[in-house]
Parts: sequence; C-alpha cells; structure tokens
Amino acid sequence: MAAVLIWAFTHFSQTDRPEGGLPASADTGQDGATSDEDQVPVLKLVDPQASPATRSLFRYLQESRGKRILFGHQHATTEFIAVTGNPVQSDVHNATGDFPAIFGWDTLSIEGKEKPGISGNIEASRERLIEKMKEAHKLGGIVALSTHFPNFATGGNFYDTSVGAVEHILPGGSKNAEFNAMLDHVAYVANHLKDENGELIPILFRPFHEQNGSWFWWGARLTKTSDYIALYRYTVEYLRDRAGVRNFLYVFSPNGPFAGDEKTYLATYPGDEYVDILGMDQYDNQDHPGTKGFLNGLARDLAMINRLADAKGKIAALAEFGYSPQGMKTRGNGDLAWFTKVLDAIKNDPDARRTAYMQTWANFSTNGNLFVPYKNAALLGDHELLPDFIAFYEDEYTAFAGDLSGVYDRKAEAAVKDPFLHIATPTAGTEVVDSAVIRARVLHAEPAEVTFAVRGLAEHQPMTLDADTGYYMAIWQPDKSRIGGNAIIEVKASLADGTVLEDAVEIPVGSGEPPVAELLHDFESSDEGWTINNDSGGIWNTAGAAGPEPSTDAASSGGSSLKADFQLGGGSFELARVGDVDLSGALALEARALVRLGESADAGNGVRAKLYVKTGDSWAWTDSGEKVLDEGGFLTLRFDLSNVGGLEAVRAIGLQILTDPDSKGTASIWLDEVTLYRPAAP
Repeated sequence: MAAVLIWAFTHFSQTDRPEGGLPASADTGQDGATSDEDQVPVLKLVDPQASPATRSLFRYLQESRGKRILFGHQHATTEFIAVTGNPVQSDVHNATGDFPAIFGWDTLSIEGKEKPGISGNIEASRERLIEKMKEAHKLGGIVALSTHFPNFATGGNFYDTSVGAVEHILPGGSKNAEFNAMLDHVAYVANHLKDENGELIPILFRPFHEQNGSWFWWGARLTKTSDYIALYRYTVEYLRDRAGVRNFLYVFSPNGPFAGDEKTYLATYPGDEYVDILGMDQYDNQDHPGTKGFLNGLARDLAMINRLADAKGKIAALAEFGYSPQGMKTRGNGDLAWFTKVLDAIKNDPDARRTAYMQTWANFSTNGNLFVPYKNAALLGDHELLPDFIAFYEDEYTAFAGDLSGVYDRKAEAAVKDPFLHIATPTAGTEVVDSAVIRARVLHAEPAEVTFAVRGLAEHQPMTLDADTGYYMAIWQPDKSRIGGNAIIEVKASLADGTVLEDAVEIPVGSGEPPVAELLHDFESSDEGWTINNDSGGIWNTAGAAGPEPSTDAASSGGSSLKADFQLGGGSFELARVGDVDLSGALALEARALVRLGESADAGNGVRAKLYVKTGDSWAWTDSGEKVLDEGGFLTLRFDLSNVGGLEAVRAIGLQILTDPDSKGTASIWLDEVTLYRPAAP
C-alpha cells in the first residue's frame, strides 16, 4: 500500500489547474455562525454524536458551495476500461492525472455482487471494501456509499418489482430480521472504516435513492409514500441509535426532473431530522443529449434544491448524474461537449452553482455502462468525449482529489437535538384488520409517559417501552363496526418539563379482503363526460389543448381510449370529469396514460401528469404528485386517497398535463382505465 500511495501523491497532475485548494473559510449557513478562526459553527446534523471528522466534512462541503463543485465517480478504482501500469487503476486518473474528489461504492460490494467483494462471502467482502475505502481516503478522496439491497420479500435483486418489500421489512414485518442483518453489515463497514490514527472515516450514505421512480422495489409503484418515509427513518434510526454508526452523512436523493417544484421534490422527504444532504439523481437522454431543455431543467432543479438547503441548513448535491441511463456510446455520441455544457448550466445559475458535488456512475463496461471517457484503452484508443472531459477537469470550478485540503480538520459542533416523537407503525393509509400494533419513538428525550388513543373514541391509554427496539408499543383492536371507515390514532409523549409531543396517523379499517377495483371510465364508446377544462384557452389551458375524443390509435385495454392533442412549450391543461360524486372511504384512484410526440418535437425534460380531485364547496385541489409520462407504453398513475379529506363531496376528478418550458412542437395524450379502489365489503 505504501508504494501505491507514494506513486499516487507524486502523480497528481496539477498542470492547468487553478492554484491552491478550496477556500479555507466561508459562511457555513448554520445558525448564523461563520467559520472565522475564533468561531466554531454549530451544525444541524442527523447525528448529534457525529464524529469530529464527519462534522468537519459537513462544514467543508458547506464552505465549498458556490466556489467549486466536487466531482465524484462510482467504482473509481474498482471498475475501469483502460488498463495502465499504475498501481491504482482509474479511468479518471488515467484521463486527467488526478483522482475524483468522491469515490463511490454500493452495498452490492458488501454482498459480494460487485467489486471489490467476493461472491458468496460477505465477511471477506466487507473487509475488501473497507480496504478500498481506506485507499480512497489516503488518495485524498471522500467516500460515498449507496444502497441497492435485494428484494427481501422475494429473494430477487433490487430490480425485482414483482412484490413490494417495504411493508415486510419494517418493524413487525416477516423480513425485518433479514433487513436488520443487512444493516448490521453496513454498520460493520462504517464502524471499522478508520484511518491510520484510528479515527473514523466519514461516509456520504445514500439509501433507497430514486424512490419516486418505478424501477426499484422501494419505488413509487409498490411503496406508499408513508411507507417510504418510515423505511428511511427506520434505516437512519437503526444505524445511528442501535448500531452506533457515527460517521455517516445521510443523503436524500429522489430522481429528477422536478420542474423546479419544491412540493414534488419533497413528496417523499422523511424530514429534517433524518437528512443531512439534499440530493437528486438525473440522467440525460442518449438519443438527444445536451438539449436546452435538459440543461435548463437540471439547473432549475438544482437551484430549487439549493434554496431548500439554505433554508434547512443542509447541503445540496447532484448525487448521481450521467450522459444517459445507459451511459455514453463508444462512438457516434450526439453531443461531444456534454460535460462542459452540464457544468456551464450549473455554474451559470447563481443558486445551482452552490451545489456541493456531482457524482457520475461506474465504468462497468463499454456496452451500456460507460460514464467517464477512457484514454488509450486497448483496441479502443481515446473516447471521443475525452477532450471535453479534460476541459471539464481543467475548469477552475471543478474540484478533484488533488484540489482538496483540510477536509477533516475543521472544527464544528453538532447542535443539540430537540425532542421528537413519531409513530413508526402503522403507517398512514395502511389497512388495519383485527388489530394494529402501534409503535412510537421518542428521540432526544426521556418521556415521563407515552399514551395513545383513537380520536373521538376513548381516553388515552399507556404505551409500554420495548427496551430491545426503543419503541413504545400498544395494541389496538378496532370494533367490527368501523370496517370500511378510517380511524385516527394519536400518540402523546409527556416530558418532565411539561412539554407534550404529539403525532397522529390516519388508517383505514378493513376486513382483510383485497381492495375492490371499480372501473369508472374505459372510453370504449364515448368521452364519458370528460372534457378539457376551459378548452377555449385561458389559465386552465395554456397548452392549446384540443379534444378530447375516443381514439382507437392506442388503448391500455379494450379497443379505445380518450385522446387529446396539445402544444409543448411550458403550458398545461386538464382532462376533467366534472360532477358530484361520493368517494368516501376510497383507497386509491388509478389511470393509465400514454404520450406521443409529434414530428420533430422536443419534450425537454418530459411531459408530466398528475391525477387530482377537487372537493367541497371551494373545489379544493389535491393531487397525486407528478410523474413523467412514457412514449414507450401506457404508464400507471396512482393517487393514494387514504389521507385525502372531503371525499364525500368530490366535485371533479381529472388529469393535469404539464409541459416543460424548453419543450417545443406538438404532442398527444391517451387516457384509459380510470379505476377506483375501495375496501372490500365487511
């Protein structure tokens, strides 16, 4: 190892780089404290007992914002295309003479499913990963760890979406012990990752990312928002409070685009208590890379996230990005200046430029997994984007490992946490049959008493502390007469100083039978009363939409669907069914939708859609949140109604379609199979 490190430190090529590292001091954005030498900032961290180096890393990243953006690479030294004579292999180093500022790995390495792990031997895999992380630390880099856990319910991999697993791995679930065992392996790596002085090496830990997509088992198609939030919270609490991990900064990272909308971005946010870094994942399109729509949309989203980070005392990051989900082609790429275009889009926006780091994916292969251009690879030569990547490296705004200094020697304190109460189970919208185990956590306080009640039914009853798990627990058995309705469970924690903490969750009471699907509209013979809201234009139709009408051009089932044509360019419109209807007790609303672009059209960051209901005399709007529609086939849009009020007086249901400001041309949408889900009859 010593020879490797001597080689590395003497082979950082600093030619054409700006002189010096990142600034030694800057405003931390934490509680108004600055980083002047005589002041020690107080940081609002997830872990109030975070190690000194972890606190320093947070401060360092906060101080780097707006000055330089750190570049990261997944599997920077364990996957590569070009093989050199250097002791440490790295496509980034081979291309630039420097290593990335951030070295990323995944829990798949712990399982032995990715390098440096060994298949079938978790214990050996953990040790090998620890050694590579230590090497990265000695090379001057920051360590990051993402998660792609297996589907614990099926035994399949992280792409197995045949069965949702989240409800099975939360407390009380049949696979909770297996999930805990996996978290123990993660904790082992964290707790044994120490430098030559025995000090813990910090890790940027990014669990369950891209949760708003549908491609992972923890994604939106199979996981209620409340379950995802519970999962993220459970993961943090287990690692921090039970496994004693003190060197994690926790990264929240849904998949973009968000059209700059805070509500969409925060839809699955577990709360300030559980997140240190506000991140996002975003890939471009291999067929149409570097469009104005993509670049402007990325900058707009990062600007929004940075403003949120400022308001919350967090760090903003582009936690995962790339040329496309498939990476770059070996040749024939559509944009040979893509890296510098992305960088320019970020640094030219006054808010987006405050993004602390940007990390791209691994160079697993040249066939669908190539994210950093190679140099002088056998039989390949130099990649066609290599000159642009070198220009990206040479830009004074990017920071690589050789630019970092003093990352772990900054003084910082962690703020004392306020007492916090939350109900862990049942999660909002979870159907209760026969009985419910109520679990609540009280954090950062020793309560004198914790009680629960069902709102409007009875007095509060005491809950009992389970010392093994840290949960206050009780069992509630609903009366059979409540089947088909909802109940609100309230928990209160009384502290010694008289403070009372409260939390509540609304849950449906069911019979245990599967929900009943009621097909509301299939458009086989007519538009069934659906119209375009304000089809003559105006604020409800700024996309020039026309129609709708039954169409046989595309259908999710049967032979027909509802079609509308519209203009791209930033406008929106609504397909709506106006009319009073009682949806009380309904669990969910679903619809299937498909979009197709006209000739030469550019959708920018995509055509987005959301289901909505308007309720009550004020026609109050509640929606499902946005999803990007797919040109390849019908996409299921699902709206969880379990916590929507006023369903007894629904005035309209509909689908809002939103276009990107940088899109252009025309498009069409097909709507089909509008379906309502209700609890089974008692």
